[in-house]
Amino acid sequence: MGFPKFSFTPAQPLPNDQLKRILEKLESIERELLLLKRRVAELEGKPVQPRPLRVPEPQTPISKPVPAKDVGMVLLPHVDVGNVRVIETLLDWVQFMLSKVGHEGFDDLVNYYVEIGWISDEVAEILRRYAKGMNVEGTQAYMLPEDHTKSLDYITRIQEAMR
Repeated sequence: MGFPKFSFTPAQPLPNDQLKRILEKLESIERELLLLKRRVAELEGKPVQPRPLRVPEPQTPISKPVPAKDVGMVLLPHVDVGNVRVIETLLDWVQFMLSKVGHEGFDDLVNYYVEIGWISDEVAEILRRYAKGMNVEGTQAYMLPEDHTKSLDYITRIQEAMR
C-alpha cells in the first residue's frame, strides 16, 4: 500500500485584517472553553482555578517619547532681558525655585524644564546666572505638582510681559 501523493503549495500570507479576525475568534473560543471548564468544575464540586492573567505582547515596539524641545515646541524660547517686568518675574521665579529645591536641585529642575519644553537652553542659562547671585535655602528635595503649576504660572506671566 502506497502513500497518497500530495502536492505542496506554499502558504499565502493572510491579510492583517483576516489574521486579526482569526485571532479574535480563537480568543473567543478559548474564553468559552474556559467558562465551560469552570462550570463543569463547579457542578462536580471541585475548586475553581482562577484564570491566570495574560499580558499581551505589544504590537509595535515601545519608543521613548521625543522631548518637546526637539520638535520645536518650547513655551518660553527666549526672554526680553531689557524688559523690567520680565526681569522682576524671572527673579521671583528663580527665588521661588531655589526656596523649594535649593541650589543643589536647581540645575536638575531647570534641565527638566528644558527637557519637557517649558523653557529653552537660552532661558535656562539666564535662570542659572540669576540663581548664582541669590542666597536662598531650599525646603524640600523635589518640586510638588502644585510647585510645577506655579512655575508654569511664572512662564505665563513672563510671556504676557513680553507682549
